[in-house]
Amino acid sequence: MKKSPFRNARWIWFIAFAWAALASTFAHEGHEHAPQPGDADGSVSGPVELSDVAIANLGVETAEAMIVEMQPSVQLVAQVEPLPEKVAQITPRFDGTVGEILVKLGESVKAGQPLLRLVPRTIGNPEVIVKAPLTGAITKVNVTLGQAFSPDTVLLIVGDYSSVLARGIAYENPEILALKIGDPATLTVDVFPGHRFEGAIQRSDVGLESDSKTFEVYALIDNHDGKLRPNLLGQLSVGTGKAQPVLAVPEKSILGDLGNLFAFVREGNTFERRAVRLGIKSGGQVEILEGVVPGEQIVTRGNYQLQYASGAPKKEEDLATLQSVATPSSRSEFFNRSLFIGAGAGAVIVLMLSLLLPRRKAA
Repeated sequence: MKKSPFRNARWIWFIAFAWAALASTFAHEGHEHAPQPGDADGSVSGPVELSDVAIANLGVETAEAMIVEMQPSVQLVAQVEPLPEKVAQITPRFDGTVGEILVKLGESVKAGQPLLRLVPRTIGNPEVIVKAPLTGAITKVNVTLGQAFSPDTVLLIVGDYSSVLARGIAYENPEILALKIGDPATLTVDVFPGHRFEGAIQRSDVGLESDSKTFEVYALIDNHDGKLRPNLLGQLSVGTGKAQPVLAVPEKSILGDLGNLFAFVREGNTFERRAVRLGIKSGGQVEILEGVVPGEQIVTRGNYQLQYASGAPKKEEDLATLQSVATPSSRSEFFNRSLFIGAGAGAVIVLMLSLLLPRRKAA
């Protein structure tokens, strides 16, 4: 007697269902994991606490939020330049050759000091000793021994850099109307972070440059210590109003985009991200209208890296808690889970054997 095909199909579907149930049991076990920092169930919010080693590796530096006198100002991109009246180009008034070079590049000289011995090309003319027209330093040497020259050749340049000009460049905007000669100015340059060079506006353009549409002002800056060199770049802050007491922090401590500005406040080894609202700026300082109180320590270095640690756990114990949920809480739980899986597998095997083995016919 032939077996019904419907009966075979029924048993095949039953076996497939049993295997699917067993597979789902194993799959459930395999996908269990601990929540990680940043997961929906494991995210950590609030201040960030770092170890001393981590703080040292980040190079964290802070400055105190303080009440200081600050006046409204205009911020300009600036470049250091020598005063035109204190730079001299040494040129001969005849044709000839260089007989002797008496100074070196960078050497300090005094007015009247011999610089070059020149030999005229015309036979019979005496040698000429060229002397420094002003006190300063040799900033350019354009000759070698025996070199021929003409009357318009620039042989040397002597410059006095005891005072320099900070050329501030402003683009066409209403702020340039507030700039005038005599306004106090503060220059900051990247090569001397934290150092402020004080001066005042000494000269300015009377109109915009026709090509660049820029307006330039020149602040006279004292440079007796010789730190400022021509062509150094920086920022010129020109005061345009009356000074007033404000809560201020270094401008470099502020991060973010317009409308989403923030700073990090340090208390011990804990760092808190604070949203801030800013006011006037001057000389590398910025007024804080909201978000920080006087006396708090504001991160000025390492703050960029800190913003990526803002979601980290505050304490190491939090990490231990997160890791603990990744494993069974006890051996008994592991045993019960294994027993359930084994029983399910055994039942499926017995069922399959009973279906596959031939049955004895009744006598």
